[in-house]
Amino acid sequence: MVREKTIHELIDHNSNIAVTITLPTHKVGEDTKQDPIRLKNLLTKAEKQIKKRESKNGFAESLLKPAYDLLNKPMFWAHAENGLAIYIADGKFDVYKLPYSVNEEVYINDHFLITPLLPMTSIDGTFTVITASRQNLKLLRCTRDSQEDITPDSIPTAVDEYLEIEPEKQLQFHSGSMGQKAMYFGHNSNEEDKMVIVEQFYREAEREITTLLNDLGDPLILIGLNENSGIYKKVNSYKRLVDNIVKVNPDELSDKELREKGWGIIQSYFLSDMYASLEKMGKTSDEKFSNNLGEIVEATVMGKSSTIFISKGEKKWGFYDEENHTVQYTSNPDGEDVELLNWLSIKAFKTGSKVYMLPKEEMPLHATVAAEFRF
Repeated sequence: MVREKTIHELIDHNSNIAVTITLPTHKVGEDTKQDPIRLKNLLTKAEKQIKKRESKNGFAESLLKPAYDLLNKPMFWAHAENGLAIYIADGKFDVYKLPYSVNEEVYINDHFLITPLLPMTSIDGTFTVITASRQNLKLLRCTRDSQEDITPDSIPTAVDEYLEIEPEKQLQFHSGSMGQKAMYFGHNSNEEDKMVIVEQFYREAEREITTLLNDLGDPLILIGLNENSGIYKKVNSYKRLVDNIVKVNPDELSDKELREKGWGIIQSYFLSDMYASLEKMGKTSDEKFSNNLGEIVEATVMGKSSTIFISKGEKKWGFYDEENHTVQYTSNPDGEDVELLNWLSIKAFKTGSKVYMLPKEEMPLHATVAAEFRF
């Protein structure tokens, strides 16, 4: 899941020319070969638009060079997700692989298009589940509706396997007697000796797991019985490990059930405010709620909005007339127009509102936009 800090960094980056490029990508199949071609076509389109705004010789080419460089990186495309969002400005180049598809689009203005990332802060974000098990250590990368086993091939996933690979690890110094050794499965072994082995097993696996997670940036949900989850939490160095642990035996759960357990934590830990606001909107027609875009824009500019919901995949073009406090719409946007739902999202973040993006069928009243006001 994308953190709000990421959104604020995009919003706060000042530039006269901010380029956002989005395109759907493919994990497998023939379409994977077309993805770099699609990006190249979008970059060509962006280059033409930039030159209309900035005629300085070589500016557009220099600005877009990091994106053009992606065309010649096979490994980048080999690890594609379902969508790609690229943000380019003077002094900034960010790339986000998305677990959902997005439209092919070039957006150039004095601000970025942040709406492609908003589903990642809501219900379409990714999270990772790890099973603290002695028999089946597993790492699943999940969304609300899917899971994928991303356990590194290079690590043992069971204590037995670990001891077969590293037989010398079976010999551990017993804490009560200097020099005395105990076999993990031997008659002389006790629980303390076994815990030393288990901790070493988790500690060595954790190094590669955390390296992988640092690249992904997902929140990590730990699932395991008290003893095992406690040991893994002790050796863990990944900073986005969620405090709430699912204390069940993961060996008794399918991958789907593990993902559902993790999603339950995500709902309560990250999205509790969102669901609370949705519940309130569903129960009342109070004047503190609205699904009128013009009213919501005006309220947000004035700092009245507390929570805003935006329908995924929809766009409204126009501009906000600050002098008359009205929204002007257009069906034929030109260089002066902005994507209003994106502009509203930026204003909302700047004024301290929460912003969520949901599928149309999950929006309050199935509206394009809905808001809860502070007053």
